[in-house]
This record gives sequence, structure tokens and C-alpha cells, in this order.
Amino acid sequence: MRRSPTSVRITYDHAGLTHFGGVHLFHEFLRVLHFRDFIAQQIRYPRRNRDYSVSQILLALVYPIILGLDRIETASLLRSNGTFQYLTGLPSFPDPQTLRRFLLNAPAHLREQLHRANDRLLQRFIHLPEHHSRLIFDRDSTVLPVFGKCYA
Repeated sequence: MRRSPTSVRITYDHAGLTHFGGVHLFHEFLRVLHFRDFIAQQIRYPRRNRDYSVSQILLALVYPIILGLDRIETASLLRSNGTFQYLTGLPSFPDPQTLRRFLLNAPAHLREQLHRANDRLLQRFIHLPEHHSRLIFDRDSTVLPVFGKCYA
């Protein structure tokens, strides 16, 4: 498994920053929770194609939702974004057909396992952090179309 970058300075003020740049905060949130390891322990789904682990496939399905990409085909934009792959620790972003096959071929018990994993994750949240402060992740899913001109 690839490690997260350690010598990366995160800023959000560069003119070339795409709207995918903020996903690093979400990635760090998942990293602190040890989400990949947690999913690997909780979900049992043996597959023939082992190019991607179950946790990588699930993250590849979640990231486009977080980024506001509405279709699996649109998520193929992430395949060519090397910075996105580096920051999220994915070796490469799965092809849309790979994601579609994963969803179509998923057995019925996978949904039940995901449900149980979600319940266990919520239980972990209730008891973390131990010094009884709050940990809130709030995501605004409102779409705001913006039109106009950019002047230098």
C-alpha cells in the first residue's frame, strides 16, 4: 500500500488550483481514521480482478461523489490527474468500466457488510477522540453554477 506524502506543503491560494485540490482534506480525514485498514478488515469480497483492493474501489466510488462528479464516466477525468492520485494514495484511478463491473457483480451480502461497517465506524466516532472534544465533518452538497469572466 502506498504511503501518504510527507513532504508536501498544502496551500489553497495558487492560481492553478483545480476544484479537485480540496479533496486532500477529505483524504487526510480518512487517513486519520485509518479508513482503508478498517474497510479491509470489515469487508470480505473475494474477486478475480485484484488490480485494486476493495477499499481502493470503494474510495474510487466515493471520491467522485465528494467532488460533485455526477456520473461514473465523468470520474474518468481523475485517471489523468496524477496529483489527485498522488495525494489520495491511489496507484491509478480505476477505469469507469471497472467501477461499473464492481457494482454490477457485487453480491447481496456486500451491502449488508457495508451497513455493518458503517455502524462500527459510527461507534468509533462516538468514542473518539478520548478527551471528549468534537469531531465534525460537514459536506455541503449544494451545486452552485457560476458564470462570468476572469480578469487578471
